[in-house]
This record gives sequence, structure tokens and C-alpha cells, in this order.
Amino acid sequence: MGLHQRLIQYGLFPLSLWRSGDGAQSRHLREFERTQYLSLDELRSLQWDRLNRLLEHAYRTCPFYRERFDEAGLRPSDFRCLEDLKALPPLEKSDIQAHRDRLVANDWPRDDLIANQTGGSTGAPISFFLSRDRKCSRAAATIRHNRWAGWNIGDKVACIWGAPRDRPPDGWRSRLRNALLERQLFLDTGHLTESNMAQFHASLKQYRPKIILAYARSAVLYARFVRAIGLTSYQPQAVVTSAEVLEADDRRLIEEVFGCPVFNRYGCREFSVVASECEARQGLHTMAEGLYVEIEAAPKSSPESAGEPLGAILVTDLLNHAMPLIRYRIGDMGTWAEGECPCGRSLPRLRTVAGRVTDFLVGSDGRLVSGVFLATYVVAKRPSLGQVQIHQDEPGKVLFLVKPGSSFDSSEDPEYLAAATREHLGDSTDVSWRLVDTLTALPSGKFLFCRSSVRPRFLHGGRDAEAIGAES
Repeated sequence: MGLHQRLIQYGLFPLSLWRSGDGAQSRHLREFERTQYLSLDELRSLQWDRLNRLLEHAYRTCPFYRERFDEAGLRPSDFRCLEDLKALPPLEKSDIQAHRDRLVANDWPRDDLIANQTGGSTGAPISFFLSRDRKCSRAAATIRHNRWAGWNIGDKVACIWGAPRDRPPDGWRSRLRNALLERQLFLDTGHLTESNMAQFHASLKQYRPKIILAYARSAVLYARFVRAIGLTSYQPQAVVTSAEVLEADDRRLIEEVFGCPVFNRYGCREFSVVASECEARQGLHTMAEGLYVEIEAAPKSSPESAGEPLGAILVTDLLNHAMPLIRYRIGDMGTWAEGECPCGRSLPRLRTVAGRVTDFLVGSDGRLVSGVFLATYVVAKRPSLGQVQIHQDEPGKVLFLVKPGSSFDSSEDPEYLAAATREHLGDSTDVSWRLVDTLTALPSGKFLFCRSSVRPRFLHGGRDAEAIGAES
């Protein structure tokens, strides 16, 4: 560990937590570093203790849950073990959209409610709240899971990322903080061109990050660009992929291009890190100290599950008492890994995750815009749209399939979609829409927010003039 990194880890980082009032993050990190090696019985006991307190709290303080318990003929005292939770109906995204304020604990200090919102990559964005302590425990969990990939506080990181809200804001204070503490290089894949991918290639070699953090599909697109143009990629110590499903072929491509292992991660805005691969990379360990994860039994297997049924993933946040999310149907499918992990951690492992997958849309001028970006900065800003899916078969032309929300306006909402889409894909973009009763997922359970059959120009042998001069 270099001098700069020691200064960050033991000086600047604790100081920044103290100044921001997030000192609880260090306490949670110490706990998670210890509890990951609990025995399975000790871990389940910890989960049950936290679940038991959550159920009592939710029934007492949240109007939504009191009504839900009463309708099911249940009281918190009826639950005697983790498995008993199955008696409670799942929490759907539509429940949160319709009853968000009734899910908030009525005795919770309003100045301790931190607002957040999903990006809408499942086509149905939601807004929610968490407490400051939960914000700290989520951040601590992320650091713990980062360390499994060899990524520690103070390491240089390059982000191939599709959510501008995660990028450090402009301004000298932010730039100073990034230079001294966060040490991140960003490639914003919300809007991509071949020339800015070529510039990022050059910046990687100059910046020399230890880790690359990437949206799975964004990493694949960039890797294909590097290979198509014949560049020699910078090789970090590891690539951490997140936000979207990582297919086996995509993992191989990323590892071949970057010359290092890929550590896959499963997470979402509602819960932050849900599960991550450890150094053994034999399944994704759940963040079990803070989350109780269930997989509903599936009626039959799908072709992509190799004969094993995929089930819907349900997550209960054991640590967010400000707005409890209990048995929340996250919108993804999965299977459990069997047996013990060689790493020695008892945290349960997901073997398969099949859910959100997004493609890139191609503008008539060749620009690339990620589906995640449009989900977050177009669809999620208009709750009346309900659930949305985008189809593209030609550059500069998109079709929105809309399963409308209760407040959908047939005149204003389509006009908003057209104007917002053209703002990002270009003024000449042909935008159309169609109302539907349902939006179908793939047989594997994956929901494709964007379905694009258009290939970027560089995969056809064409490239921008500026990209040609980028040295390999």
C-alpha cells in the first residue's frame, strides 16, 4: 500500500465521514468484516433477530403493513422463524408506487428520511426513503464487497458507467475530493461515441487504475470497440461488473480484452449491493447481514436455467426501519448455489441471476445512448407512464411500448416521450408509441427495457476519424 493510499484509508477517509456525519459507516464496516465469517447457524440467528424487530416495527408504525398483516390474519408474533415470512404476501413495485407514504414509519424523524429513486431499468421506476444509518450500512457493505475483488479504499478506479447521477458533480471542491479521496476516472456511457471511447482508452493508459467498475453491457460494448479497432487494452487488476446481467460469453470477452478476472455483482437502488462474487468466483454471496433474500419456487424450468427452475427474487431489507421493504419483488429471477464456498464465508450464494438487461440505442448520427440512461432520465421522471419498453430496428427510430400508469395522459405523456428522446438521440429521431396491456419478459425471466437489433458502426468496420488516431 502506497503512502497516498495509507493517507486516504487512515486519514482523509475517516475525516470525510466525520465531517459528513456518516461516522456510523466505520462501525458497520467493522461489523460486516466480522460477521461474514459467522457460522450458518449464527448468521441465521442474526437475520432472525433483525427480521423479528423489523416486523414488530412495521406493524406498529406503518399503516400499509398493519393493513397487510390484518388482511392476511397475521400478527408479528405469529412468525417464529425466517421461513414463516412466506405467509406474508410479496411487496410489488405497484404497491410502492401507489402507497409509498403509507410505507414510511409514522414515528420516523422526517429530517432523517433520505429520498432515492430507481432508474427504471425494469420499466417501472419507484421512489423510496432510507435512513441515514441505512445509508451508512449500505456504503459499508459496498466497501466490504469491493475488498473481495481486491479493491480497497483509496485505490484508483475507472468507471464505465451509465448513470450520470453517480458521477461526481462539477466544481473545484468535487474535483479536489476526487483527486485526493475518491480517485475515479469516468466514461459516461449514457451518451457514447467512438471518439470518446477512444479518448477513454488513452486516458486509461495514462491514469492506470487498479480496478475498472462497469455496467455489464457498457463493459461489453467498450471491449468490442477496443477489439474491433485493434487497440491493446490497459490491463487493471480486476473488472467489477454490475447493474445488468452478465452473460457467460460477455464475461469471457471482458476477461480476454482486459486481461484480468471479472467479479460480478448484483445490486439495485433499493438495496445497494445484494450479492457479489468473492475471490473464489463460485456464485454471488448475498449481503445477508442486512438483507434476507428469498427465491420463489418456479412452476417449471426454462431452457436457460440448465434444467433448474428459476424463481422470482424477493428481498427484505433488515436494516431500513425508516421505510421497510418486506418481501419486495425486485423484478429479477434467480437460483441458489449449493454447497459451501471455498472462501469460508457462510453467506448464502446466488448461482444464477436473470433479470434486467438493457441494450444501447443508436441515433441516426451514430451516437450510442444506453437503455439505463433513458430509463433513469426519461422514463423514471414521468411516473404516469407506468411501465415502458423500447424497441429499435433502425438507427434513429424507436418505438415505446407503454403499459400506462393510473394517471397516464394520452396527449401529454407521448409528447414528453418524443421530446425527451430526441433530446438525447437527436432531433431527427423518429419516435412512436403504442399502449399495451402487458410487457413480456424473455423465457428466462429477463426483462429487456431496450430491445435493439441495431449494431454500432464500428462492428461493421466503420469508425470515427478521431478514433483512428488513438494509439493502441
